[in-house]
Amino acid sequence: MNPLNSSRQHRVSHLVAAAAVAVLPMLLVGPVVVWQAQRAETRETQGEVRQTVAQLDALMDENLRVADRLLPLSGLKCASVARSLREQVAVTPSVRSTGLTRDGAMYCSSVSGADYQPLVLRSFAGGLLELMPGNRLTPDVPMLLLHRQRPDGYGALVTMDARYLQMALGVNNKDGPSCLQIGKEWLGPNLRTGQGRPPCLGPFSFHQASSRYPYTVAASLRLPSAYQVLWEEQSALTLLLIALGLAAGSGVYWLLGRPSSPVDELRRALAEDEFEPFLQPVVKPGQTAWAGAEVLMRWRHPREGLIRPDLFIPRAEESGLIVPMTRQMMRKVAQGLAREKLPPGFHLGFNISTAHFRDCDLYQECAEFLAAFPPGALSLTVELTERELLQVTPDIENLFQRLDKLGVKIALDDFGTGHSSLVYLQKLAVDGLKIDQSFVARIGTDSLSGHIVDSVVELAAKLGLETVAEGVETQAQYDYLTRLGVGWLQGYLIAKPMPLKAFVQGLRDSQRPSPPPLASPTA
Repeated sequence: MNPLNSSRQHRVSHLVAAAAVAVLPMLLVGPVVVWQAQRAETRETQGEVRQTVAQLDALMDENLRVADRLLPLSGLKCASVARSLREQVAVTPSVRSTGLTRDGAMYCSSVSGADYQPLVLRSFAGGLLELMPGNRLTPDVPMLLLHRQRPDGYGALVTMDARYLQMALGVNNKDGPSCLQIGKEWLGPNLRTGQGRPPCLGPFSFHQASSRYPYTVAASLRLPSAYQVLWEEQSALTLLLIALGLAAGSGVYWLLGRPSSPVDELRRALAEDEFEPFLQPVVKPGQTAWAGAEVLMRWRHPREGLIRPDLFIPRAEESGLIVPMTRQMMRKVAQGLAREKLPPGFHLGFNISTAHFRDCDLYQECAEFLAAFPPGALSLTVELTERELLQVTPDIENLFQRLDKLGVKIALDDFGTGHSSLVYLQKLAVDGLKIDQSFVARIGTDSLSGHIVDSVVELAAKLGLETVAEGVETQAQYDYLTRLGVGWLQGYLIAKPMPLKAFVQGLRDSQRPSPPPLASPTA
């Protein structure tokens, strides 16, 4: 597939990019919406806990006033104050019972009158409050004891029904009741009691201690899930985000489907180092060892794979990008072959466009390429392609002369198929001719093509030029060109173009001497 053909786009990659853009609004806005909802839930729970503390403080104040009213009666005989104890229970709804204490024991109660019951005062948090899971009369109903004691050891005891506490704990929390902790004891949902960590203190919870009484209220934060927020609470916003995402994804898909600039694609490939050298061996007639190679450019596209040169070389020449692309090829080949032991007179050719001959750096690039090898290790040939006309100016003539002095040979590629080849022979210092493969392919089948090949070889011999025949694919072509006296042969019959590493290995193999034939066994 030609990556420069705008009608063939990479639909799968475009769909992936469009899908990524389509989900972007939801990915960006969705988490923010969920975070805001969870933050609002957190603030609401915190407010409910503070309100619960305020209500419990009000209950504590009411019971504390009852204890303060009874405290002066402490020390009197139970028969004289029992009526007053029962009156306080009758007029205060949250009070379940009252009593008077002396030296850590209750000696008078509104329920049983004169009844001695010892108290463990050290279990009262802050010396004031104690949470009891129940008593012998109502074992399933917890109670809150509030004890006030005078310095002389006498005191008043007020018992609050835990059901009033449960109402305060659960009335403001839509997700369920909170927990009340007093010392080591806690009161939770459904009048449950226990010791240690209350069940309302989960992974996400909030707790607040009273500033006036020794207790703490805790509540779990039941944060809404993303599904609850987006589909149950913010469904309109979610549908809007989906619509925006689909519109953005469609726009991206349309933009990616538009024809891109072929030159920009070539420039990107050059920056990503996607062009690589393929070398096709050349041999001397009658020899099997590789005596040289022509460097061909291939484009290894990340999606399309290996791209044929006819699909991108013409556009690269038109844009001028062929110059840095060829420069990149020369550097790669120099790095790959500099350490190899090349056969004497090794021939290495590069295709050079007319734009490169107009470039001032061609001479320096050839000099740097040769400097990477030992002196005389190879014969560098630049092959002038004839797809564009090269205007022969004094500067061009001077460049050809300088290249000749440097030891760089110049050959006319595809001789006879392009622009003014004869003009180049007349005015430029040319060293060789390449016979186009279209003529070689017709050897033996087209008499006119055979005459053209004969004429080119004869012309090269008269001018003292080397000849290279490309496109040799059959043994008949090989034999014909050998008899004709062509200096170099190149084509699939010898070897196909191959990556640099494969060429290096093949070059080593071609230099190894062939093993002698096995002797026939004697009778």
